[in-house]
Amino acid sequence: MNYGNQPRMNTDKHRFKWLALSAQLSALSLILSACNLPQAQEDTVRYFTLSTPAAGAPAADGTAVRPARLAGHLRNRDMAVRVSENEVVYLEDVRWAEPLDEAITQLLRQRLRQVPGDAVVSVHIQRCELVRGAGNAVQVAATYTITPATGEVRTGTFAASPRTWDGKDPAVLVGLLRDGVNELAEAIAQAAEKK
Repeated sequence: MNYGNQPRMNTDKHRFKWLALSAQLSALSLILSACNLPQAQEDTVRYFTLSTPAAGAPAADGTAVRPARLAGHLRNRDMAVRVSENEVVYLEDVRWAEPLDEAITQLLRQRLRQVPGDAVVSVHIQRCELVRGAGNAVQVAATYTITPATGEVRTGTFAASPRTWDGKDPAVLVGLLRDGVNELAEAIAQAAEKK
């Protein structure tokens, strides 16, 4: 028996395994370097909010506002755009930074807390969106109920005055929507002040 050759065979086997593994790693490296992996792309999503800092002093017994209710298509973080009477699309790169119902409620409360009285206001928003089919019209439409502690319950409907977006900066569109909601708050305030 010749045991002197055996270590050499183990060394040769080890060397062969190492060469095979090196060849496989080199092939894998070439395959990966040949792949055109996409470059990371800049995030183009912009986030907007309707709410603004509170202004005006609240009345001691100011009008209360229940959380605004939204039409189903508006309960989305992506901004809704109406393309026809029965079709809505969502802008993928323009999103609400906060739930729209909370933002609208906050704007309504900012105005109505200045109206004295012990009334409670409920608002249901049907539209708060851009309407492309109407020449980029900005629409805010709602119904509301004013329930005083004493007296008759009053209801009303609201449609904001015409506004048109130029189709450029979404921040301008958000400002136009905010104007429409503030106009709604003012209309409700005037209705609540009537006795």
